[in-house]
Amino acid sequence: MNKAIFLDRDGTLNYDSENYVKSIAEFKIFKNTPEAIRIFSQSGYLVIIITNQSGISRDYFSKKELQHMHDKLKSAVKSEGGRIDAIYYCPHHPDDNCDCRKPGLANVRKAIKRFDIDQSNSYFIGDSKKDITTGAKAGCRTILVRTGIKNYRPEDIIKWKFKPDHIMDDILTAAKMITNKQK
Repeated sequence: MNKAIFLDRDGTLNYDSENYVKSIAEFKIFKNTPEAIRIFSQSGYLVIIITNQSGISRDYFSKKELQHMHDKLKSAVKSEGGRIDAIYYCPHHPDDNCDCRKPGLANVRKAIKRFDIDQSNSYFIGDSKKDITTGAKAGCRTILVRTGIKNYRPEDIIKWKFKPDHIMDDILTAAKMITNKQK
């Protein structure tokens, strides 16, 4: 079985916005994202992005524009020597009650089946309570990164049903912690 790093996108790999990241011009990758993904890739982890993109159903941007954003991300990662193995996104509105929208597990399950992933040796990294819930429900270890637009206080996190296994400043700090544990 394979091990994977499941990653949220907005607020974890790139700057987020209260008004949605709607275009390639607004899609700004964190400077340490390509290096972090390279570290994961070179350490034997599959790198899989799981992201909610309801801006599609809200007509804020098209699937084609989303693809341009993902191509930009893949190119930045590849230029650093890393790779993204798959990107799964939910285009639905929250009111649609689909299971592919985090914290639903449909997209995670698709990846687990496609890549024969051992969840117990995998991580889910994100910037929100929803990401931590998704990762925990999937049987992964979880890391909350502090790069998102929500400023979770410790007294709030302690009340969550699913608490993160680790809280890190950013994805690069998480990558170094995970890969140092392997040694």
